[in-house]
Amino acid sequence: MNTISPRTCAHLDAQGYTAFSTEEKIRLNLPLRFTPTVCSVGVVVGMVLGSWEVFAVLSIFGILGTIFPKGQPVDVLYNTLFYKLFRTPKLPPAPPQKRFACALGAAFLIGATYSFFVGATTWGYGFGVGYIVAAGLMATTHWCVGSWLYNKIFGAKLAQ
Repeated sequence: MNTISPRTCAHLDAQGYTAFSTEEKIRLNLPLRFTPTVCSVGVVVGMVLGSWEVFAVLSIFGILGTIFPKGQPVDVLYNTLFYKLFRTPKLPPAPPQKRFACALGAAFLIGATYSFFVGATTWGYGFGVGYIVAAGLMATTHWCVGSWLYNKIFGAKLAQ
């Protein structure tokens, strides 16, 4: 893919990638979709299995992605293995907006973990679907509800 729409550039800016040129965003367009896609698949697996254990592992991923700019395990996996396989650039460190989104995602994953653990499966599925919708939007459009909320709360200045 050699082009990127202005809307996609704006979505990436809203995630905190304002320092990147359009050319860099073009190269990162697909790699930045990897983590939300993999995590969404993990949530689907957790829901199909009704497994609080799967959600617990994903919760840890979300917590690590919140705390450490380079610590989200799926990002680490991408940067150690998949970038070579796909011949793409490594993922950059997560900006504050993305880490805030990880925190919100972790809250949903912790909610699903607890719900499945105590047998409140309807709540577990609700948390899972909420996560899939948010991560699915990010994976398909780069629009991130967590980044949007971060920018609304903290008034982040975006490149125009």
